[in-house]
Amino acid sequence: MEANSNTENSNLKFSGWSVTVAAVVIVLCHMMVRGSFATLIQGMCASTGWSTGVVSLGSSLFMVFYGIFAFLTGTYINKLGPRKTYLLHGCIMAAGLFLCSYSTEPWQYWLFYGVIAGIGSGAFWAPVTSMVRQWFIDKLGIAMGLTTAAAGAAMCLGPIVSMNLIAGQSWQTMMRVFAIILIVGIGIASQFTIMKPEDVGQKPLGFDAFMARQAAASKGAEKKAEEFYVPFKWAVKHKAFWILSILWFCSNFAEFIVFSHAIQYTTGDLGYDKMTATYIYCLIGLVFIFSAIAVGGFTDKLTAKMGDPLKARKRVLTFSYIGCAAMALWLNYGVRLTADGGSAVWAFVVYAVVFGFFYGIYIPSIAGTVGVVFGRKEMPQCWGLVSLIGMAGGAGLGPYIAGFLRDVTGSYFVAIWLATIFYLLALVFVNIVKQPTREEVWGE
Repeated sequence: MEANSNTENSNLKFSGWSVTVAAVVIVLCHMMVRGSFATLIQGMCASTGWSTGVVSLGSSLFMVFYGIFAFLTGTYINKLGPRKTYLLHGCIMAAGLFLCSYSTEPWQYWLFYGVIAGIGSGAFWAPVTSMVRQWFIDKLGIAMGLTTAAAGAAMCLGPIVSMNLIAGQSWQTMMRVFAIILIVGIGIASQFTIMKPEDVGQKPLGFDAFMARQAAASKGAEKKAEEFYVPFKWAVKHKAFWILSILWFCSNFAEFIVFSHAIQYTTGDLGYDKMTATYIYCLIGLVFIFSAIAVGGFTDKLTAKMGDPLKARKRVLTFSYIGCAAMALWLNYGVRLTADGGSAVWAFVVYAVVFGFFYGIYIPSIAGTVGVVFGRKEMPQCWGLVSLIGMAGGAGLGPYIAGFLRDVTGSYFVAIWLATIFYLLALVFVNIVKQPTREEVWGE
């Protein structure tokens, strides 16, 4: 445990919001690296002479090992504690980036960036969002929205910092600067993390009211008034777990086809100026910030109105995935057909703003949905394995397949259509998932 669970600590001020702030900083530092990849592709291709597919494979490997360790971290973070876990992974990721800056061959880049930095990154999304989930029953939407909004801020800042470092210095300098940001930012923020309120003698926000509702619903039956959760070993045998995993696979596969290649698409295929394309691309992250925070509060209100947190999140996710699929089509037709050799950029601005809005809706909503379906107690393991399938599989395949299709066909047209199809598949899966009942899990 990271701190003693003395009962005297129960009188301390609720720590959930300070834990959320620490989570925001960790996500910000981590996602600046991931968000910078869209500018890194063109810089590395131009500097090294490597193909789009070769450079994209680095991102794919990064996401594969991210996914693997998102799951593995969930199995040992309770033993090591979040402070040691986040600090250890921050050092591993920074070391990978620093070593990558000396790469002269593709295999070195794949090893240092794809494998080592990917391993380090595994602690900085699923475990962090699981930690925030532990602290909130009430206001879960706003807490998750704030945490994930940091990803939007990073995706706005990361490409700008990356572009200027590559243009003024080199991609190697960019890697070293991000390594320093990781060590400093995560090193400080990790010291304010606590995995769950019980570790310091506290309760999740809204816990007493939630338990009172449970007791009233079960007409005072003490045994059934316990906080509901799904054991991890039981969850992996239930179809709800695999529906959520496939949903997250489809979602990430679609996202990483278009998201990691958007700047290369607009500059290489459509003739945009790189600086112009990068600044427009950063609008996605800027809009994401406000969208993620707003949808968190909206989801909390919708849950209170509908009385069903899963149904509320289904409605929000349905709206989001329809919008993302429409924007993928817009990228393929509206943006491509109006580019005029790169002189007309308005359609890409529309894409960045509208996609950023829908993107900021589903990212926080998925983590919250997994937390609602399986409960707090063993969410880190459940969310970790869902992330392994969704990120290592979907996000791992997406960048490489997009790069490969671009090399083979000469454009991103086919790849973007593939993204559209997978967003629509995610839409289907989100509407068929159901929460296991208490009787299914625990019996009568």
